[in-house]
Amino acid sequence: MTTKLLLAGALIALLALPAAAQNAPEGTPTRVRGTVEKLDGQTLTIKSRDGQQLAIALAPNVTVSYLVKESLADVKAGDFVASTSTKGTDGKNHAVELRIFPEPMRGLGEGQYPWDLVPGSLMTNATVSGITGAPQSHALKVT
Repeated sequence: MTTKLLLAGALIALLALPAAAQNAPEGTPTRVRGTVEKLDGQTLTIKSRDGQQLAIALAPNVTVSYLVKESLADVKAGDFVASTSTKGTDGKNHAVELRIFPEPMRGLGEGQYPWDLVPGSLMTNATVSGITGAPQSHALKVT
């Protein structure tokens, strides 16, 4: 009888774990990728990559950042940048997008980690320490 109760308890715990894992702890950031459909007061409506309409409640003290189009010529040593890259056939990371952070965002998300732009992509947030040019490409050295 005790063995059956232990097995039943283990089965219930096993079934409950996936449900618990889906509820992120309070304050845990959730990444949403999609297109902004509208902003209505403190509610942001996003159309996600899979087509779902998502309503996101914004905190009263929410901050918003935006992108300004610049060229590679605008990148200089000392800039803090974010680069999304994929691994090339040569084994090197090749940038598919690059953002120059404004100075107040220096250090945000510093490091390199998996990213969700495309399968296998990486995000690297670092300071530019050098730029080299080549006929078909440029290379940024970051620290």
